[in-house]
Amino acid sequence: MGGVGKTTLAKHIHDHLLKNRNFKIYWVTVSQEFNIKKLQDDIAKCLGLDPWNEDDEHIKAAILSEALVQGSVLILDDVWKEIPLKEIGICHGANKCRLIFTTRSRQVCTGMDCQRELEVKTLDKNESWDLFKTTLRLKMELPADVEKVAQSVTERCAGLPLGIVTVAGSMKGATDIREWRNALEQLKACSVGYDAMEEKVFPILEWSFNRLNKCEKNCFLYCCLYPEDSKLKIKELIDLFIWAELMQERNSWSQEFDQGHAILNKLIKVCLLEETRGYGGGDCVKMHDLVRDMALRITDGKSNLQMNGDVPRFLVKSIGKGNSKVTLEPKKWTEDLHAVSFHSFSYPHPEIKVPPAWSPNCPKLSTLLLSDVSIKEIPDSFFRHMCGLKVLNLSRCEGITELPNSVSELVKLTALILRGCKDLRFVPPLGNLKQLRDLDLSFTKIEDLPQGLESLVNLQRLNLDECGAFSQKIIPKGTFSQLHRLQLLLLPPYPRVQVNDPEVLNQLESFEGCLSFTDFYKITRWPKYYNKQLHFHQCELGRGSNNLPDDMESLIIQDCEGMGIRSLSDVFRNFINLSHLFELEITDVVGIEFLWQLSSASPRDQLEVSYFSPLCDLQVLSLSGLPNLVGLFYGESEPSYLLPAGTFSSLRELNISKCHNMKQLFTVQLLQSLQNLETLTVIESGIFSSLKGLNISKCHNMKQLFTVQLLQSLQNLETLTVNYCEVLEEIAADGNGVGQGGGEGTQLTSCEGATATVINLPKLRRLRLDNLPQLKNICKAAMICNSIEDIAIFGCPNLKRLPLFLSTINGQLSLPSTLSKIRGDKEWWESLEWDYPSAKNALDPYFTTE
Repeated sequence: MGGVGKTTLAKHIHDHLLKNRNFKIYWVTVSQEFNIKKLQDDIAKCLGLDPWNEDDEHIKAAILSEALVQGSVLILDDVWKEIPLKEIGICHGANKCRLIFTTRSRQVCTGMDCQRELEVKTLDKNESWDLFKTTLRLKMELPADVEKVAQSVTERCAGLPLGIVTVAGSMKGATDIREWRNALEQLKACSVGYDAMEEKVFPILEWSFNRLNKCEKNCFLYCCLYPEDSKLKIKELIDLFIWAELMQERNSWSQEFDQGHAILNKLIKVCLLEETRGYGGGDCVKMHDLVRDMALRITDGKSNLQMNGDVPRFLVKSIGKGNSKVTLEPKKWTEDLHAVSFHSFSYPHPEIKVPPAWSPNCPKLSTLLLSDVSIKEIPDSFFRHMCGLKVLNLSRCEGITELPNSVSELVKLTALILRGCKDLRFVPPLGNLKQLRDLDLSFTKIEDLPQGLESLVNLQRLNLDECGAFSQKIIPKGTFSQLHRLQLLLLPPYPRVQVNDPEVLNQLESFEGCLSFTDFYKITRWPKYYNKQLHFHQCELGRGSNNLPDDMESLIIQDCEGMGIRSLSDVFRNFINLSHLFELEITDVVGIEFLWQLSSASPRDQLEVSYFSPLCDLQVLSLSGLPNLVGLFYGESEPSYLLPAGTFSSLRELNISKCHNMKQLFTVQLLQSLQNLETLTVIESGIFSSLKGLNISKCHNMKQLFTVQLLQSLQNLETLTVNYCEVLEEIAADGNGVGQGGGEGTQLTSCEGATATVINLPKLRRLRLDNLPQLKNICKAAMICNSIEDIAIFGCPNLKRLPLFLSTINGQLSLPSTLSKIRGDKEWWESLEWDYPSAKNALDPYFTTE
């Protein structure tokens, strides 16, 4: 029987086993529309085997069988029919995983050779009353007369936990005996006409449903348009409520979203929906399968319930793997339909065939959802008699390349959702759709904006994200100027779509994408950002134009121009105050010389900087193609200027490329803040061309000092000292790009005849490495150091080789003539591995432990 608490009991077992570290616990909901592929995919996702790129079910089974090892416990919830466990890849028993499943059928248990069956029975009178009181969350005891009626209400729930928590949830806060008596009479009336034990719960659920107001009822019923056991994304549900005009219209999308949240919270409170989390961690809700069945009964006209003669009629179908092709049946598309939903949960998507020249007579149809299916063609006649259609959602429909022209006549349409229609290239003119509020063309191959877009005066949300064929376009000036109600705009994230209406940002609530426009000064306010990223491309920046959003986390500036701009502070007044900025990338900006100009160290300034840590959360800084960049901060090398403490204190990665005029990277002031720097990459920049001495000490988070390319650029380096870096693993790591003054290294032939990439440091005289417990490599490339005099290596137990390139003359190893000594621990020296068999003998005379 459904609703007796099988899933709840399984959840308690799941949570209890989670506390035992000897077990790995996995939970998968099977549902009524079961197929092998979907179950294999769901188990793989639960096991963390994504991305799951295998199509062969036998290979999948072998992979799953190996993953479900001893100590694993797999819980399969809501099993409706016998599962071929070996075909799935579930091998249970001795030395294999443990299997627990819930089902309504004893026959399923028998067919799957269960070792132990546990029948979950209904609650007795006392257990029912205890659960009822717990769900009511009483702060004080009910009066005796009210409690007596409440107990009678509990008895009407027939010991079914689902019914008990649903009724109790609806009665929370009720203390008036008349309200309780009325509830009891309503429950008695609801039970008329139900005889089967399986259906005892339906009148209870319908009673709880009937206590909702009309708006809440409609929103609840629309939740059943999605497949059984689905985790329904809250945002997606609220979008549907808004599109279908189930709620009161508010002034802004965010206000309507708040209203939708309030309705869902009410449905959760009365236990008609359950809170859950999606696979990606997002907020979701779920319908118990019996609650969904009840909703489908209501919308199918099979319920005794009456909603003041205005019960919406739905046609809902989930298409499983066994149906590779489905032809829409005209007889089921009746005149009284309000919503139609066809969903698939299998891949490849089944094909839906629309009869040619068919025109369903559905004047009341307001919502049409055809998601995750394949549709080759929709005839132009299909929408002809759907004059009331408000929501057309074809998300992730494959095969369809263009919409029929009849879409242009759906004048009541409020939402046209084509997200993920990866073959779609053409949408007919939309100028007549004056009521359209939401247009989603994301992840399609739309080549041009639909004609008439500028006429959609009620459009509030426009999604153009990842429109592949649209990526090289310029959005004409005036496109957005008439869209006075536009609140949310999503553009492609890449810098190839140019917007010539920057004023649109002034009215938006939310924005996501890359900005590319010329009239930068016209922006007077910034909207909120979905991903907290702002991307400027080919913009004309002006001095002191604006403040950036305070919560900005990522700022990318590419190929922009600005007259008289020396630093970002000249463009964005609050740039240095962006306390949440995580990533900063500046590429191909000609005029910029510094990131920020420091203040002189007057007594007042000294007081201010002591409380101010600019860019303290910045972790990634990338500077490329800045030919006039001199340094990071103007004035940082002058004694009269102060660098605030904590500047760059979180910086982990610093990348500098093609900044040929850069004179200085780190000052003593700045080095004191770089306690978390892990990666430093400098390519084709003038910073280190004259560097003679480099001393790195106590950088406890740094795993790699610099790249091979950067090492190659140190042509004047004479002394290199690295010590007391606890996690440093490599002095020079492999990296991309070409280093200054020598490229990526030279190809030479060793004394053994092998070809090797070598790094030439012609002036290096002294190398000292001290107390580097994790150091494994100095450099994987060989090093030519013809001026080397002194090598000292102490406290580096994991360093197994010296990367010196040794050539031969007349068959004998040729050592640098300048070499005087190699110092280190005796045990370390004897454990070294050599590229040349005779190398150790040749170098032994130079080794000393002193």
